[in-house]
Amino acid sequence: MTTYKTVGDILKSVGALTEQDAIFPTGTDLSVRIQYVNDALGEWADAYTWEDLRITYNINTVASLTSIGLPTNFRQPLSTLYVATETRLDEYPLINARDRFSKEATDNYCYLYGTLREKSLQIPNVIPANASCVIDYMSFPSSVASFNDYVPISSSQYLVKRVSAMVFQARGDNRYPQLQADAERFLSNTIEEQNVPFGRVNRIPINYQSFSIGVDG
Repeated sequence: MTTYKTVGDILKSVGALTEQDAIFPTGTDLSVRIQYVNDALGEWADAYTWEDLRITYNINTVASLTSIGLPTNFRQPLSTLYVATETRLDEYPLINARDRFSKEATDNYCYLYGTLREKSLQIPNVIPANASCVIDYMSFPSSVASFNDYVPISSSQYLVKRVSAMVFQARGDNRYPQLQADAERFLSNTIEEQNVPFGRVNRIPINYQSFSIGVDG
């Protein structure tokens, strides 16, 4: 069963691999390994569009709006914008900003505007007051800073292997390539698992050729 782990859980497992003892680092080693965890989280986030990072953002309007500010952890949209009022549900497709000049004033659409950490949705066709707006987006993973912080990733073994590989790489240890290969395998398996609706594909071959009903079993 997959459970979310804390930084302490990850670093304890890393210690078991790199020091042959499940101990926690201290002092400078602790700071360095927490940074390794954050670096590995960033690499993981860049590798795929993860369900772990999907967030549904809800906005209830008090007054009419032509712009909706987005959270600072917004990375990319994963759905269109839906706007519900008491009488209807409207879809506001997300378009490239450059395409807005070909739209009519009455068209429902929105586009992203702003810098990396100050993005907003621009909605030229005004959203009315007392509406409920919903959009799904992929977030940046939260940085971790202490033992008790949870890592926002269900594939904790990827983090363990990747951080261990970073430790060995920094030491010039010849075990680095094997740990890095293990990390990449866990990453590949996690991508595969997310792409299969009900879990990972069973790779164990099932051979029925020698089975005869009424004879075997």
